[in-house]
Amino acid sequence: MICPRCGKDIPDAETMCPFCMQEIDHNFEFNDFREDGFVQLKLKENTPSSQPQSYKPKYFDISEYNIFVIAIVFVLCVSLFTIFSLKFVQKRAKIIVPKYVSTEPVTEATTATEPTTANTVKSYGLEDLIGSWKFAGDEEDKYTAIPYYTFKEDGYLRENYGSMVTEGSYVDLSKGKDKAVYLSLDSNMKGGYDFELVGNKDSGYALILTHQSSGAEYTLVKADAKMKKLTPIPNCKLDKSIIGTWYTKEKDKAYKFTDKGTLKRITGKITTYAVWTIEKKGEITIKYMKDEIKTVVVPYKLLIKNKKLMVNGTIYYKK
Repeated sequence: MICPRCGKDIPDAETMCPFCMQEIDHNFEFNDFREDGFVQLKLKENTPSSQPQSYKPKYFDISEYNIFVIAIVFVLCVSLFTIFSLKFVQKRAKIIVPKYVSTEPVTEATTATEPTTANTVKSYGLEDLIGSWKFAGDEEDKYTAIPYYTFKEDGYLRENYGSMVTEGSYVDLSKGKDKAVYLSLDSNMKGGYDFELVGNKDSGYALILTHQSSGAEYTLVKADAKMKKLTPIPNCKLDKSIIGTWYTKEKDKAYKFTDKGTLKRITGKITTYAVWTIEKKGEITIKYMKDEIKTVVVPYKLLIKNKKLMVNGTIYYKK
């Protein structure tokens, strides 16, 4: 066999020329010498490499490729449909379901620490306190009473509690967005409070008061202030000598006894409307209402030709 490169005769069994180290392909045969000294090779007829070959994809054929593309497009379409469906449902939900829901009027609140409306008033001030309030959840009947707090425009504050009225005042302590008020009231509600209003005009407002010192929190709701009027004691026995109005020398305390068995007692800024009777000589039995009907018995004595009245050790002068 002739080496196709150097043209030297080499054994037919060789796969590489020992003279020029040319690899020998038995599918090629010697044709002729070229001008550069090397031989011309041509492919033998009827060899596998001389026959035309069809193209085959390296990984998959054309049908598999189509299926792959269709699968990708399908997954993308499903993903886009899911995203837009969720956005549509979310948008519809915002329209159908209101953001804030109140299941009952504010005045029917059941706890003293939670407002019944979830939506918060965005802007409020001291003027929004004007009106009457009660503790959320408080209810009364003919045997019990609850306190009511009334704010007026001139800074006047009043507590109605059963048959008792306590007068006081309030002062604005607000600084910018921090809303605060000082309640000057001879009751448990005296002191400085941070306040917040929640609710709206339709469902009603709730007023949240937080005591600045103790941190105690109170929730009040709008309500019409009520007074309890006690019926005179049946078959009451009256001492006509004390009927009339009596004041202390400083005029900070007073008693007003009527011939109908009713009584008005003033102690500082607290006025108590009550009924009275003489069940035992030298003692006045008084009934009034705070959270419930209460009864007190106080000793009394007329002095200096009925010009002075001593009640429970305090001297009163007749008006």
